[in-house]
Amino acid sequence: MVDKILITNKLQNYFNKTNLDSFLKVFVISYFYDKLNYMEPIVGNDNCLNMFDKYVYNMEKNIKFFKKVEKYHSIYAKYDFDSKTLKYYMTNEYKNTKGISESSNNQKQIIIKEFKIMMYKEFDKVVNIHIMNQKVISNGFYFEDKEGRYPDYNGHFSNIMDIFSEVEVCKITGVDDKIKNYIDQNKKYFVYSNHISKTNSEVMCYAELWRKFIDEKLYYFAVNNPKKYAEKMIEDFNSEYEFVLNGTYQFMLENKNVFALIENYLLHIKDRADIEHNAQYHQELSIIFSMMNNKRNINNFKDYVLHGSAGNRLMFENI
Repeated sequence: MVDKILITNKLQNYFNKTNLDSFLKVFVISYFYDKLNYMEPIVGNDNCLNMFDKYVYNMEKNIKFFKKVEKYHSIYAKYDFDSKTLKYYMTNEYKNTKGISESSNNQKQIIIKEFKIMMYKEFDKVVNIHIMNQKVISNGFYFEDKEGRYPDYNGHFSNIMDIFSEVEVCKITGVDDKIKNYIDQNKKYFVYSNHISKTNSEVMCYAELWRKFIDEKLYYFAVNNPKKYAEKMIEDFNSEYEFVLNGTYQFMLENKNVFALIENYLLHIKDRADIEHNAQYHQELSIIFSMMNNKRNINNFKDYVLHGSAGNRLMFENI
């Protein structure tokens, strides 16, 4: 088990350079403590410590400043790549808790939990940004390869990693609130989200399910060292599930392989690209995973895909 003393010692130079106050140090140390101890049983102690060194290096390169935003209306945490600054704000007023029939103390706990998730998510994105000669060469397992798959930081592949980072944070902190999110105005269909999420509520369930179909150890290797492992991870996935595209079902969206097709659906839903077809995107994404699950039989599979409310039966289970 990686202890907080080791983590603090590794971060001491960084803390000195950024002149962090105790409030922020707690979040940085706690993030690494939660992440490393979640990863260690999966990747092994030596690999975990090697990955930690790379995470610290990336954080030192990517977050030069922490800046408190003045008079913001809610809790807030967002990394600004151009200025290499993590901007944040903490308040007892959090609009997403309004209407929640909880005591004042419980509402404060909800606010603290959500702020922690926000901070952790930004940290998780930052430690996976690899810079060389002032150029982003990788953002998670997306990297500039021979086919030109370049991860423009403000582009759509970064949006995918934003989803994965939020799922990662819920996994390492054990947050699993199962909040019901209706995807249509008539409330005919819904998905579950692990926690209150402004941007990823409709897609977190799918990203968490997707990770269950990817070798977990290989996933961490690919994110931490994409030049060596990402191509293998994606090729292995497409090889195992290529039958999804070789069947008779005609998907509304298209792409060259199953991995990219799942990305396409996730991004259309997350970015609200075509709201009129949103329910169909959800249903077809659930169909893709249902096809894949015929080979894997994931536990509690139905918890992760689209649900129909009373009287609205979904037809993807038997495909």
